[in-house]
Amino acid sequence: MLIQRGGAGTLPPAGFTSPPWGTLASQWTYIAEPLSPAVLIQGQVVTLGHNDSEADDFDAGGKPNLDVKGHTFGWDNESPVRAVAVGPFRAEWRCITNGEFLRYWNEMEGIVPLPVSWISDGDEIKVSKRWIMFAARPHDFILQIRTLFGPVPMDVAYHWPVLTAYDDLVAYAASKGGRLPTEPELRLILDLYDVGFEGGANIGFRHWHPTP
Repeated sequence: MLIQRGGAGTLPPAGFTSPPWGTLASQWTYIAEPLSPAVLIQGQVVTLGHNDSEADDFDAGGKPNLDVKGHTFGWDNESPVRAVAVGPFRAEWRCITNGEFLRYWNEMEGIVPLPVSWISDGDEIKVSKRWIMFAARPHDFILQIRTLFGPVPMDVAYHWPVLTAYDDLVAYAASKGGRLPTEPELRLILDLYDVGFEGGANIGFRHWHPTP
């Protein structure tokens, strides 16, 4: 939600300076891709949710229970703890990038809406097919990507995960002969591989903008 308003209402935190986009983009361009595009994950049982009963929020007299030490909190749909059997499936290592979605969006010729994290220069979106298909480091772009530091050129954010609506991602996955992972499948991926904050993932506002 913050990124969606980036450059149009959301301001960066006081004292923050804009990242060196040109240097970062050059570094991201040379990040080696995985040796294989996808991984086969064997089926197993995963645990979802946790126990957070509404009744625990109050004592026997109906007063708020202020003793929260060791208590976990969650949304209603996260309770209770449950075990889910996940069958084997194949998943791509990388998220769908702005560059990949840009090619798809151009091929659809107006059927797919512009992602809310993208900005066009005025009402007319001017992105040539030549640029999309052949330019490795484009310079004649009009599209920009929202950040909390203001809009950045598409070539800077080309390798970032695309931020768009769920329906857009479903349609993109289907066009590639795939689908989005289910919640249990995604949980299994997160459990099996080092994709948490400690492993360097861009979560918890580590960078305040997406990274490859």
